[in-house]
Amino acid sequence: MSINFISNEKNIEQLSFLLESGRLPHAIIIEGEEGLGKRALAKELALYLMCRSDGEKPCRQCPQCHKVLNGYHPDIYEFSATGAPSSFKVDEVRKIIEDSYVRPNEADYKVYILGNCQGMNLSAQNAILKLLEEPPSYVVFILTVSNKTALLDTVLSRSVVISLEGVDIQKGADYIVSQNEELDRADAVNALSAWHGNIGKALDSLEDGKLSKINDLACDMARALLSENEYELLKVCSAFDRDRPTLIAALEVLKVILRDAAVYSSNADIMSNQKELAKELCVNIGRARLIAMISKCDGLKEYAERNGNNSLLITKVCYELRRSQGR
Repeated sequence: MSINFISNEKNIEQLSFLLESGRLPHAIIIEGEEGLGKRALAKELALYLMCRSDGEKPCRQCPQCHKVLNGYHPDIYEFSATGAPSSFKVDEVRKIIEDSYVRPNEADYKVYILGNCQGMNLSAQNAILKLLEEPPSYVVFILTVSNKTALLDTVLSRSVVISLEGVDIQKGADYIVSQNEELDRADAVNALSAWHGNIGKALDSLEDGKLSKINDLACDMARALLSENEYELLKVCSAFDRDRPTLIAALEVLKVILRDAAVYSSNADIMSNQKELAKELCVNIGRARLIAMISKCDGLKEYAERNGNNSLLITKVCYELRRSQGR
């Protein structure tokens, strides 16, 4: 079979085995943050199930595939809540339950793609649980959720859970530029680095200009680290007040710049497109301390994701980066 989905090879291998062996369960839960491609993978699975090709599936050529690809297959039911608490109401689940007992119009299956199921309240989850326990033989549910912990253990136990991760940076950059030749590969690398391999968020930041702001702030942080004045870094980081996501993204781009600086003397490829800045960092800071700073960026990112005090966070970023370079 040919599931068109970049990276997450182990997940794709597991799903391929289940589909080809006829062991696909009646419920699949795809978890992951926004932008990782949960809905895209759900549509790929639906495409396979609808395809009527005698050869490799999905063929993307048969009438059934065309209907799925064009969004009007009668045996695919899609609903997505907003994701806010209790935004997925029990009334919607009751409609799904009623519809599920109507046999497919054209295909061998009826597929229900239910998005943002973290918004299912307790009543909605209990209602769909009853259907998962004894579903019609032709029904497949594909639930997407930001985090599986939002769902009841009894729902999880009756499903196969697929946890999506960010893509490999280099593979992701290759994919992005293959889809849009006007995009610079270095920008694609920086965007993917900033968003931890999340292609959706990377593409959004490339399109709305946010990447440019993140790149500029990361470069300003790097230049501030070269300054003898310790307040330069604090001044740059003050731009992150009340903007934690941008700070986390800038730390990822800063890592790429520091990586380029650490390998500059070995003539390795420059990934950040900041050759002169990487050279200056290499000359003035040194490889050992640059590597220590890269490691520190990882720790700061983890700290930023779990700490709610922005002022304390900015102070810690400045202190830890300065300390890791021996100041």
